[in-house]
Amino acid sequence: MLDLRQLDLNLLLAFDAIYQQRSVTRAADVMSLSQPAMSNALRRLRELCGDPLFIKSRLGVTPTLVAHRLADYVRAALESLRDGLRMIPAARQNNPLLRISCLDCLQPVLLDALLEAPHADWQVRYFQPRRRDALQELASGKLDILIDIDQPLAGLSGLHKRTLAADHYVFAYGAALKEPPRTLQAYLQQPQIQVSSRRDGLSPVDLQLGLKGLRRTIAVTTQSTLAAKLIADRQPFGLSLPSRVASALGLQQAPLPLEDAVELKLALYIEARYRFERSREEAMHCLLNALGEPQQIPAKTQHLWERAGSR
Repeated sequence: MLDLRQLDLNLLLAFDAIYQQRSVTRAADVMSLSQPAMSNALRRLRELCGDPLFIKSRLGVTPTLVAHRLADYVRAALESLRDGLRMIPAARQNNPLLRISCLDCLQPVLLDALLEAPHADWQVRYFQPRRRDALQELASGKLDILIDIDQPLAGLSGLHKRTLAADHYVFAYGAALKEPPRTLQAYLQQPQIQVSSRRDGLSPVDLQLGLKGLRRTIAVTTQSTLAAKLIADRQPFGLSLPSRVASALGLQQAPLPLEDAVELKLALYIEARYRFERSREEAMHCLLNALGEPQQIPAKTQHLWERAGSR
């Protein structure tokens, strides 16, 4: 029988990472280790267990029967230990680095909420990867929190998702525009500012209009909501924005003259195995509150979160 005194806790973390990622290289990225260091950890695990644990395959590695049997026990032990450590006040990091990504249009709402939070001691770093890369960057540990369009987790190991209450798009305008368009024709002819991180600049409003063969008049496209706000106060242009964002920017708003409301469905995503420290949990409370969600996330309300790979 294996003597626990021989066991290095880091080896259990390495085992869990390899098992979840099905790749020594991806597991090394998640653990912020070099690939030789992760390979050395796997070698030590094999010696301790007397089993290969993971067999090379075309896409990475495949767990052996022993690894499958061991995985649930390792994960349960690590989660129990993390739960205990969260109860220790000294476990809070000094000025932890919080890496967050969200839709550009939500920056004014979310970053302001983080910076104004009482007792906030984190350093906020915002960046916006390409949408198809964002979930993978979260899974590999390059991001701590992602708020983006609600989308399937696609089996990415270790990710949790919480679907947020939907927002709706409005016509927003600044000091330079005297009144909003009242009819669909006036809305389509009204020069507008499009805020988008993507080159094509399409928003859910454009997609809904496109289904009816309609197009808005886009006067300028920018990736910055701040730039859009400054332009809207100087030029008689409008914007089609989520209501929360229009309110945060101090813009006036009116309903879109469309038959059906255009919703923005978002979700909050986290990587939940290796960096779930107290500061990040507090940051999530803050972000959810800023988005009009319940501020508290009780430990027992696991049904609020959808886990990658859950059935």
